Amino acid sequence: MESSPSVAGPEQASESLPIALNDVARAWRSRLDERLRPLGLSSAMWAVIRRLATGQAALTQRELAEAVGIEGPTLVRLLDRLEQHGIARRVSDPRDRRIKRVELAEQARQNWDASLKAGLELSSELTRGISPKDLETTRTVLRTMLERL
Repeated sequence: MESSPSVAGPEQASESLPIALNDVARAWRSRLDERLRPLGLSSAMWAVIRRLATGQAALTQRELAEAVGIEGPTLVRLLDRLEQHGIARRVSDPRDRRIKRVELAEQARQNWDASLKAGLELSSELTRGISPKDLETTRTVLRTMLERL
């Protein structure tokens, strides 16, 4: 007797979604690392640069760590590397010298286009053949899930 493929019920689908999200995120970071390596960057560094490049004001180290979803000590190590490469700099907050704000150096702005292009090309490759409607539904579902977290 031939068994039919099982269809995931609502409980199974909701349990498998976080696993799928984790797998996609891990594979995305790995592939992005490959693309950024020739530029001397990693996906973690790229996330920091992207956040700084798209923000209006220099963020505090705490704000930046929260924005990119990493712990403070991890950010400190990343910022050390970014400063060594002349990509970012930490500056004292004018109102409170104990607080360090992070801003992009001019060199980072020059290299940002190449790293942004690498990320956009990867996104384009991954979403090729997926309808705009499906992509919008995916973004909506992910935003909803993120808001619930």
